[in-house]
Amino acid sequence: MILEAAIGDAYGAGFEFQGLDYIIKNNDLTQYHKHGMYTEIYKRYTDDTQMAIAIAELLLEDDNWNEVKVADKFVEVFHRDKRRGYSDRVYNALDASKNGSDFLKIIDNRSSGNGSAMRAYSIGLLKDIPQILDFCEIQAKTSHNTAEGISCAKRIALAVHFYKYQLGDKSSLIDFINDTLKEKEIYKVTSPIDMHGYFTTQAVIKIVSEADSMKDCLKKGIDFGGDTDTVAALCMAILSQKENCEKTLPSFLYDELENGSYGKDFLINLDLKLTEKFE
Repeated sequence: MILEAAIGDAYGAGFEFQGLDYIIKNNDLTQYHKHGMYTEIYKRYTDDTQMAIAIAELLLEDDNWNEVKVADKFVEVFHRDKRRGYSDRVYNALDASKNGSDFLKIIDNRSSGNGSAMRAYSIGLLKDIPQILDFCEIQAKTSHNTAEGISCAKRIALAVHFYKYQLGDKSSLIDFINDTLKEKEIYKVTSPIDMHGYFTTQAVIKIVSEADSMKDCLKKGIDFGGDTDTVAALCMAILSQKENCEKTLPSFLYDELENGSYGKDFLINLDLKLTEKFE
């Protein structure tokens, strides 16, 4: 799950907020591309996956969450492996913090962006739905303490849970999310896909609900433009758990992905630990 998300993140980063002409010309799933703003983001994942790693590690380490514990983990993971892709708001708060308490004092947490959703997918591995919703809300409040920041995180985690535990014989993914959250959302894609949590999760849930191939989904999600790294990362994470979905991706995406201290092998090991805990 984390590995697939990192691949989507690293590949999608090359197209983030690029023009549709550029995307159409280059999004052919044959090579990684450099980020238009941060040239060091090349064959490397961004803040999306780094924050998702923090959430996954906390899931493995602690069954009783609060905002300070979540913030502590965000600060820890950031400082051991600083990388770009964060908004200035979050990057500067993390960079200035020595611990979670510092972060919570510094950060303006009134965002409705998709940051709380981009890191929430592994929470869906939990078997207890009330706990999923509780953990999503706790982690969202650290940086996205708004109604949309909280609900968009829940949508992503619930999508993973739906496919992980094969609930498709009972309802559709969209019906399951709407029933669980007591919503009546009609999911659709608005291109280019905005960084706002609402539009990102609207698109991602719609895309994965119709997908039967990770490869096709990766290309399709990026073709819409906008926040392509987040959309690609979330789609790949969710589809890694979808039973009736072809999961073969081009080999270069695995072979060329970064493999430093927190690269490919680290991600594979983290996925193994998650599998051991939640199987």
